[in-house]
Amino acid sequence: MDSAAVKKTTDGRRGFAGLTLLACVSVGCRHQTEPDCVMPPCPLPVAIMLSVTSAAGDPVPGVTLTLSGAASGSAQCTDGAPATLCFVPGMPGTYNLQLAAAGFQGKTLSVVVPGSTPQCACASVETQQVSVALTPR
Repeated sequence: MDSAAVKKTTDGRRGFAGLTLLACVSVGCRHQTEPDCVMPPCPLPVAIMLSVTSAAGDPVPGVTLTLSGAASGSAQCTDGAPATLCFVPGMPGTYNLQLAAAGFQGKTLSVVVPGSTPQCACASVETQQVSVALTPR
């Protein structure tokens, strides 16, 4: 084989190797050029819907609901018939609830809310419907 043929074969291999390297780099880099996951604006789901009545079955006015655990703070309670309703927005997890109302014994309970929190999508929960009867003092 003459030296021109060897040089042509060597140059052809270099070109093939360079093309292969370029293809591998572009395939490997495609992942890095894709946009990052962008979280959409998501409403906070209702984790717990609590129905509060007296031991006699009447609504309890002025219920205060304090939270700890998966969420902390307080929740909105609305007096109405046939019960006082409290809505706890939040993510999946364990919620510790403390109920208080004037003229009634306080009550503490724990509620587990199943659900999922995907990386690039809105959280979903299985809303827990809980009924509680408060005993007058």
